[in-house]
Amino acid sequence: MSSNAEKLRVYEEQLAAVEAAIAQDPTNDEWLKLKSDLLEVIRLTQQLSEVRGEAAISSAVAAAAAATELKSYAVGDKCQAVFEGDGNWYNAKVVALVEDGYFVEYLGFGNTAQVDFNEVRPYLRPDTSEWRPGAEVQALAVADSRWYPAKLISVGPASAKVRFHGEAETVELDLDSIRLPTPSGAAGASSSGAGAGAAGSKRASDEMMSAAEEAKAVREGRIPKSLELCADDSAEEVARKKRKLNMYKRQDKKRREEQSTEDRRSNWSQFSKKNKTVQRAKNSHDPNWDPTRDHGEIAAQLAIDRSYGARDHR
Repeated sequence: MSSNAEKLRVYEEQLAAVEAAIAQDPTNDEWLKLKSDLLEVIRLTQQLSEVRGEAAISSAVAAAAAATELKSYAVGDKCQAVFEGDGNWYNAKVVALVEDGYFVEYLGFGNTAQVDFNEVRPYLRPDTSEWRPGAEVQALAVADSRWYPAKLISVGPASAKVRFHGEAETVELDLDSIRLPTPSGAAGASSSGAGAGAAGSKRASDEMMSAAEEAKAVREGRIPKSLELCADDSAEEVARKKRKLNMYKRQDKKRREEQSTEDRRSNWSQFSKKNKTVQRAKNSHDPNWDPTRDHGEIAAQLAIDRSYGARDHR
């Protein structure tokens, strides 16, 4: 199969996925625009295949494909991001901007990572075609970020309502915080839309837990065992470990800066509250208290007056 035919097949698969997403969310402008761009890429690929050679096709299609993927994201935007642990794409949310990429939080997992600009692409709405009201699901509790069994109540364009077992009230959650129970050994798309099966999803979860342990080690000033350099490491592996270690250090620096800012804000709040308390205490016993006057100087003058007064009596 020629490389051009392979690209055409990939674009057609992407188009099918986008059309499935549009069927679930027909008013999503981003997906409608992406469908239009993909149709243009496919048309251009087919046209160039008929009139030009493989070399001309590669450059033209690459440029057209790049045009469909170029998109900037702001803090809070949903997207898909590559997870370095397995190289797969997972739904994520941008939590911070950096010079050479983004800090993202992987939806449904909770861990964060820094990714390059080319490791982010448009958000893929989870496939809810098999979700039915009354179905048993697993849902991510906001309180502790753990998965619990629940019953599906209703499904909307971007969220769904569930009732956790043993609870009386329903809660509304993002679609990425809900998943169908996966039978052991069965393959299928993960709730994050990354395309991993049950084994792949568990592997990704384990790798993300490992990433959390690595980040914790860096916060404690230690180099994680998994990122220590070995004598038999290839140049590529050494570069990967250094890049990952630097990413954790940047995350920890950002966390410490945020904590420092919060501490300063808290200290000022306490000072301000204490100062107001002192002012109220002074005002409570002296109705003539004037905070604009130098009361130290006044007290000294009163002391002098009392001293001279005593001499006059003698």
